[in-house]
Amino acid sequence: MALQNIPKRLRFARSAQVLFGDVVYEPGGTCGPRVQQDYQLVVLVEGDAKVDVAGREVAILAGQVGLFRPGLREFFRLSEKRKTHHTWCSVAPALVGGDLARACIAAPEVLPVTRRFEQLMELGLSLPLAAGERAPGLVESLGLAALQEYLFAGQRAPHSAPEEPDALRRALEWIGQEGHQAVNLPALAREAGVSPAQLVKLFRRHLGTTPIRHVWETRTRRGAQLLRETGLTVGEIAFRCGFQTPFHFSRWVRELFGVSPRALRSKEWGTVTPKA
Repeated sequence: MALQNIPKRLRFARSAQVLFGDVVYEPGGTCGPRVQQDYQLVVLVEGDAKVDVAGREVAILAGQVGLFRPGLREFFRLSEKRKTHHTWCSVAPALVGGDLARACIAAPEVLPVTRRFEQLMELGLSLPLAAGERAPGLVESLGLAALQEYLFAGQRAPHSAPEEPDALRRALEWIGQEGHQAVNLPALAREAGVSPAQLVKLFRRHLGTTPIRHVWETRTRRGAQLLRETGLTVGEIAFRCGFQTPFHFSRWVRELFGVSPRALRSKEWGTVTPKA
């Protein structure tokens, strides 16, 4: 492999099977030609890249991630006008089983970076250098998780107009972050940047439910997790998860899990269900 315009290396973590890396190229940087040895995820943080993959051009813009597969000849041409900052994760084929390898072949070549993917990359890059020797399984698990998240995002990528999935993503992100806030359909639609009717259409089309039902199901499952993992009272959990009353929370727990909050906790903790 020949490298030109050698980049400044910022951070990296590696085991024998997985490598996380972070580099910055000056304008006009190139990398290659090379034959890809791994399953490599390349994230453009800043700048852009045009990659010749076996004679076919693949373009990656800032905020996108590309998947490169082993055995193919590559040549990267990076932005002529600005610095290009990219991170990457390489996973050795030995770690990738048959089903996962087939999923990689069928996956899109380039996808928008999801929040989960960004977090997994940051976790991998933040590992100390000693992790590769002392805890190689940690490095490898994060590499496989990044690859799985890419494939998961590719499976969920809708075929509709770009603004529709963006609106749905904004709504889901708000639901995931603002679990304690009061919510109604018009307010959620404003967060998503679409009309209430369009938001209902998006939820029904992509998730098979309504926006408000999704809100309460998400909050109920978050509350169930707190029942299992904390000693907070039912009332405290209901308040923290955005329910107006413990009764409202209990009703949703019964609908989703078939038992009361206290019974659910007792079952998970292996204790006798307390009498009402």
